[in-house]
Amino acid sequence: MKKRILLMAIFLSSLNVLKAQQLDIIPKPVKIEQKDKAFVIPSSIKIVVDKKIEQSTIYIASNFLKNTGINAAVVTGNKQDKNEIALLVDEKINLPNDGYLLTVNKKGVIVKGKTTNGVLNGFQTLMQICTAKEVQKGTIPFVKIEDYPRFEWRGMMLDCSRQFFDKQTVENYIDWLAGHKMNVFHWHLTDDNGWRAEIKSMPDLTAKGAWRGPGEVLLPSYGSGNKRYGGFYTQEDMKEVVAYASARGIAVMPEIEIPGHSRAVTAAYPEIGCAITQELKSVQGEVKNVWCVGREENYQILDSIIREVSGLFPFEYIHIAGDEVNRANWEHCPKCQALMAKEGFTDSFQLQNYFFRRVQTIVDKYHKKTNGWNEILKGGEVNPNTLISAWQGISYGIESAKRGHETIMMPGQYTYFDMAQSENERGHRWAAITDTKRAYSFEPIPNDDLTPEQQKLIKGVQGALWSEYLDRPTRFMEYQSYPRISALSEIGWSKKEDKNWDDFYGRLSHSHLQRLANMGIAFRDFPPTAIYKSGTITVTPPYEGAVVRYDTQGNEPTRQSALYTNPIQTKDYEQYMFRTFFNEEIASPAVKVEKLPVANWNTSKIEVLNISEDISEHVDKSGIWYLTFDPTTDGSTSGNIKSVSIFENDKLIQTYADEKALKSKPRLRFVIENYNEKNKYRLDFTVDNKEAKASSAKVNFNCSPYLEPEVKVTSSMAENPKFPISKLEDYNIETYLRTDVACANGDWILYTFTNPVVSSKIDVLTGIPHHPRFIVNDGHVEYSYNGVDFEKGDSFDYGNASIYPKQPVKAVKIMITATNNEPLMAAQDLRINP
Repeated sequence: MKKRILLMAIFLSSLNVLKAQQLDIIPKPVKIEQKDKAFVIPSSIKIVVDKKIEQSTIYIASNFLKNTGINAAVVTGNKQDKNEIALLVDEKINLPNDGYLLTVNKKGVIVKGKTTNGVLNGFQTLMQICTAKEVQKGTIPFVKIEDYPRFEWRGMMLDCSRQFFDKQTVENYIDWLAGHKMNVFHWHLTDDNGWRAEIKSMPDLTAKGAWRGPGEVLLPSYGSGNKRYGGFYTQEDMKEVVAYASARGIAVMPEIEIPGHSRAVTAAYPEIGCAITQELKSVQGEVKNVWCVGREENYQILDSIIREVSGLFPFEYIHIAGDEVNRANWEHCPKCQALMAKEGFTDSFQLQNYFFRRVQTIVDKYHKKTNGWNEILKGGEVNPNTLISAWQGISYGIESAKRGHETIMMPGQYTYFDMAQSENERGHRWAAITDTKRAYSFEPIPNDDLTPEQQKLIKGVQGALWSEYLDRPTRFMEYQSYPRISALSEIGWSKKEDKNWDDFYGRLSHSHLQRLANMGIAFRDFPPTAIYKSGTITVTPPYEGAVVRYDTQGNEPTRQSALYTNPIQTKDYEQYMFRTFFNEEIASPAVKVEKLPVANWNTSKIEVLNISEDISEHVDKSGIWYLTFDPTTDGSTSGNIKSVSIFENDKLIQTYADEKALKSKPRLRFVIENYNEKNKYRLDFTVDNKEAKASSAKVNFNCSPYLEPEVKVTSSMAENPKFPISKLEDYNIETYLRTDVACANGDWILYTFTNPVVSSKIDVLTGIPHHPRFIVNDGHVEYSYNGVDFEKGDSFDYGNASIYPKQPVKAVKIMITATNNEPLMAAQDLRINP
């Protein structure tokens, strides 16, 4: 009998576990125990707040109302009574800083934190529990949580120089970070394209350096157009932001970008720069954007700037940058060269080190610590207590820790959220295509490369959002931030062994995307997957309940487009586009229909793989086809590909005999001229993996939607030898022309076809592919049917224009009518539609 009762108790307890509501907390707590009962929140609930976090009472009350619909009375106190919520500081709790204990039972709710920030972190968890999808409104499930962060530094940087975000937007951003238990807001206040922090001892930094446009000291850039653009934060604004963040458990770290990225400074105060006649371009194409190291007065100026900044920001660190310094200025500057001779320096990196040691002395003077980008480690030693932000890659963080510096891991390949999230989306690509899953995969501590003591120097993780391409579309800053910052929060907080993408994605899609929407974030929803096979398009929504709509004419689906419900029978799959819609403001990127890979492999052995695949079902038309080899992961790029051949009915169409490294992601062109549905097509190729390293890839074979007629391109503008005019003749959408100077009125680029081309539409694109940089702002396209007489077409709109010819076209011309006010101009291959 006792045994039967025991078994029944076990059964009932298991039912309780099954009935427990999903709480979907992000970041995932360290330890959680849950029961199937719930505390019903009284309409007259009282929230008792420890006096130590009294500054946060307004925030706590408003957030509680927003997330529960109940207007609580918030009072200060140090204990919990029945049916109350208590938020208390208990320094004796045996938890790391920022840790907390959260208990919900029949008596009420109590959150205890080791620090004030710990209490606020517990409060964030409480708010997430209240807004989980399965939790009934007005109730809080019985739960006991013990939680603390893996890393003490969990940061996010926002660039407010290239695009200016007003104070309200910055405060919204801080709210969203707080909701994810992030604790450092890195405020990038100055750069080449705008100085945003009021410095009273140097008023022209904002009177002049905060603005760009016609007649301003700074030229238009990054989509600001031919109107006055800019803005700055007054000292009162910055104090208010600091207080706002503090009430939410977030410290604000200012960044003053020196000695490079300082065009806004030298434009406002030219004497600060080097006295040289050469216009030496930085990696971004800027000129005269470096502080003169040899000008002694500059250190007095920096003292006054750092003094004022130190008084505005109580956080212990000031970030003084040090990245991408155009040292060529110093190599031509008499004052810098005289300093080199005086100090016995042999290269300009030593000048850079000299500059930082001088600046660190100033920072120390105002009782602050220095944070800098990893480049400041070059040229000599820096103060041992210097914090290093390792952005160029994981190896730079390893180097920093090995040299004994506390280090923030923020490699661009994973944590730079200005990176595009897929191949066809707007954003940078120099580091990686970084979607949420890739961001989540980042591990901050490289165990195999650092000793246990060195691992302790990894102080935390941080993301960054540079704003070059955040000018459009509306609210793109939010789209680029979330849910990638949700992933970053879990990297910084949760235990390494608890990290699991499928588990995280489940919590994210089940409840947390709705939380993001409730916060007012216009996040990027996850796109569906559309696969074409044997005359049928089958769409897989990104998660249960996702709404997917589609367009059949190659246009981006809208909220009025057809709703996908069942597989679609069609042969014209290329024209279909699909998109997930979360609500009226939030959607995924539009995606095209994919075909399954024609081949794949996966090996870690030293071996030669001879692969032969029947690809007949993949080939469905005559045209230009591209075979692409895409490594499955970053770490699976070993091996070379050679002897790539396509056969039609066992007859060779074309072969590429030379070896190509898989890491270069080969893209090979084939022409199929005599397609017939009865034909048989075969792909043969060899993979030579010469090392015992991972080699795996998916091989895709797709027909180009564009024509690629033979063309000759000429221009009135001098080319950059690294990006020559010939790049406009290869029909590779990733290659492009860069001129060596800015464009001017009367400049032109002429595309002349060997034979006239029949086309329904020709798109003419300027700027870097996927980036609106170096575009034509003022100008139009012209086209000719005989190569001599030209007709005027569209004017350029944000760098792009189109023509719709009625006869075969012999030539297309870009005509420029004004400078683009940038250091150079870029142009791309024509997109010639059949």
